[in-house]
Amino acid sequence: MKQFYLDQDQEIPNQTSDQKQYYNKRCSDFNESPIGFDKIVFLGDSITEAGEDWNKYFNTQNIVNRGISGDTTEGVLARLSEICYYKPLAVFLLIGINDIFNIDSPNRDKITPKYIGDNIIHIADTVLEHSSTNFFIQTTLPINNKVYFDEKGWFPNHSVPLPDQINEINTLIKEKGQYKPITIIDLHSAFVDGNGLLNKTCTPDGVHLNNAGYEKWTEFIRNDIRSITEQNQKG
Repeated sequence: MKQFYLDQDQEIPNQTSDQKQYYNKRCSDFNESPIGFDKIVFLGDSITEAGEDWNKYFNTQNIVNRGISGDTTEGVLARLSEICYYKPLAVFLLIGINDIFNIDSPNRDKITPKYIGDNIIHIADTVLEHSSTNFFIQTTLPINNKVYFDEKGWFPNHSVPLPDQINEINTLIKEKGQYKPITIIDLHSAFVDGNGLLNKTCTPDGVHLNNAGYEKWTEFIRNDIRSITEQNQKG
């Protein structure tokens, strides 16, 4: 069996020790269960990982979950070799919030919305250099600092409000994505409330999604999954 995640000591920019420990664990799990061919890959962080078996939402059998809790754009860039090898039918990427959420991340002052937006586009470019995969970039979801504070009793004090950073990331990927052979899915728009925050009915803690949130997400992309599936059936 071909393995893609062998270097447990690789240095990933801006990764904390906690992130590294879990990242390596998940990558070891991926070695034991490779993607395979003719698959649809959901790629991202804890929000993707917590969806678990995405096939249950779409009545499919070929969706593979490649979410890693705590992952960042740099972490995704470091683990694309498996995806490039198997050339999936489609990749659905959702990433970026962990890059900007923690204020004590290494080199935090250099992690700007432009830096993250460029990394997200670079992820797509890297995969598309190796295949004609249908690549979907989903805009970074909003957060709800009020719900988070109520649940945790604290919220990071960002010098630039997190919703503003998220909006800038999403604007950048929309602008750059229009010139690329990719599809931008404005997932953010499906979850934002009238105050620019994550709709509280969709989240248990202001960042992650509850069952209602996953149902909303899957309904928002259902036609895209159906299109990819039908396209593959036609050969």
